[in-house]
Amino acid sequence: MIQPPAEERFCHNCGAPNPADFNFCLRCGARINFLRPLPVLARAPGAYPVAFDVEYPAKLSRLRTLSRLLLAVPQLLVIYALGTVVGIVTFIAWFAILFTRRYPKGLFELVVSFNRWTANVHAYMALLRDEYPPFSSDPGRYAVTYDVEYPEKLSRWLIFVKWFLVLLHQIALYFLGLFAFLTDIIAYFAILITGRFPRALFNYIVGVMRWYYRVTAYSSLLRDEFPPFSRRADAGPGSGRAIAVSAVMIFPVGFGLLAAFVGVALLVGSITSSTERVSVRYADVLAGASTAPVGIEGNLVVLLSGEDRFAVPGAFRQPRAGYRFVQFELEITNLDSSFTSINLQHFGLKDTQGRGQEALLVQAPPLDRGRIQRGQTERVGVVFEVRNGVNPSELTYAPGLAAFIPFGEKVRFEFR
Repeated sequence: MIQPPAEERFCHNCGAPNPADFNFCLRCGARINFLRPLPVLARAPGAYPVAFDVEYPAKLSRLRTLSRLLLAVPQLLVIYALGTVVGIVTFIAWFAILFTRRYPKGLFELVVSFNRWTANVHAYMALLRDEYPPFSSDPGRYAVTYDVEYPEKLSRWLIFVKWFLVLLHQIALYFLGLFAFLTDIIAYFAILITGRFPRALFNYIVGVMRWYYRVTAYSSLLRDEFPPFSRRADAGPGSGRAIAVSAVMIFPVGFGLLAAFVGVALLVGSITSSTERVSVRYADVLAGASTAPVGIEGNLVVLLSGEDRFAVPGAFRQPRAGYRFVQFELEITNLDSSFTSINLQHFGLKDTQGRGQEALLVQAPPLDRGRIQRGQTERVGVVFEVRNGVNPSELTYAPGLAAFIPFGEKVRFEFR
């Protein structure tokens, strides 16, 4: 039998020859010689002291790509459990840095090992590699390189502000991550059709992950150098100017994003919310003529009657000078709603001069936190204070969250 040269090792999966110091087959990507550590990823001079890279696979399995997320579930459970331990370790390290300016090396290596395991799983889930990640954090057992240089000294004051300084990074990563997700979807179909991950898309996702792990290392106290706003492997630490820009620009950027999200929420709310309008003569309501039932959010609402110049029984205050009390009686049936409230905030009144009035009193049987339970029907009296010389023009009831935000359904009885 002819023995292979010492500098060559054949893959047990496809038989291709590979250099002896390779851990993964050049042809099929299968693990070979997996007990030998991978060579340390050489960093460019002056590059950020967190190394992350993924070996580009020549071919990817279509079948494994289809079942990737399901197969990753056990790994995710382990990461979730270990993440709790790492959170406690980081808490301990915070005080260690505060008093000694050092991150205990054993704890440091534990956190780096956890991050390496997480990086392996993330690369697998992102379709970057076919091989199933090992249940191990040892370097060299997977085609993903993650490493952090151990710092001899760390700043005491930075541990108080690192979370704030990386906020702009987090915003940038949020949008880069969204685009990376869309990129991964495109790559998914490319792999199913061609068996290959498009190289440009691969490099983009790896770059975003590299940026993320740099920011994570900084915010979890592993390094003091400010992470660069870059996906490149040779990018150096951020300068003092970058730190100043991050600290200052987070306010206008944050407020701008908040305003944009609020605007989108209001727009979506205006589109998705609805109001059932019921036209009824005010004189008929005062005469006790009930309206037809109106269905909103799993409830049936009926306006039973109204009483102008209503005398509130008991010790309730008298109306202000120039005002009077007006009461409306409704019947509300909760058919299948999980939230039907009859608190003051859920009722509103507008008069013929366009002024809005809030409910002063809700008269109803004792209810659990002011809510009507599923299958329950209640008669509810609502009292408003209305200026003399004007009449009510609209009575609104919102059983759910539509009373506070522009989402959900309302019923509006319009008086003519």
